[in-house]
Amino acid sequence: MAPADKWKRAQPDDPFWVQQCEGLRAEHVAPLNELIGRLGDGKDGVRLPLAAPWHGGIHAPALMVLNDAGEPRDETRFMCIRNPDRAADRQRQLMTEFDIDPADFCHWNGYPWPRLDPKRDLTPEQSLEGGTALLEVMGLMTELRMLLLLGRKAQDAADAVLPEIVSGYPDLHIVRSLHPLGAKRTVDREEQKRVWTGIASRLREGKQDS
Repeated sequence: MAPADKWKRAQPDDPFWVQQCEGLRAEHVAPLNELIGRLGDGKDGVRLPLAAPWHGGIHAPALMVLNDAGEPRDETRFMCIRNPDRAADRQRQLMTEFDIDPADFCHWNGYPWPRLDPKRDLTPEQSLEGGTALLEVMGLMTELRMLLLLGRKAQDAADAVLPEIVSGYPDLHIVRSLHPLGAKRTVDREEQKRVWTGIASRLREGKQDS
């Protein structure tokens, strides 16, 4: 896998997305995409963003949970840092700065379904729905060591099922931080970099131990 700084935005017509579509049934993402299909079917067939084979899938050591799926568009069909949007740009910048391999992450959303009001906080019911789906994803992971809750909605979903997470994954390192686009003040950016320094350090330690 190439370092994140070797890759830029991939526009909707980029051949990269054809490669991602061709890999949807690859061993490391097929279980995730099957779950995504079931979750979409459970909401009247709504389309959810898919797990990109370019990332680590179920074998990634870190599960990165963002907020929600937003409005599905052709340019964001996948959960991927090569998406042509600002959140993906910022994730790429952080992964580049701290020399993190894209395969070290599996992406997810605290509320995986699109919402008509994505700027609003999750309701308690939505938090529980999202948390229940998060537990399903975690159950698919084979090497999970870190759970990154990046943003308020990601944290609310995890908090809705936190007893189950703690009891089921007692050795899991949980990180709570800002959404990638949430660091607007200097103090926030400094805190974000401190958090990502720790993430990168733990990922390196895990590779040395394995």
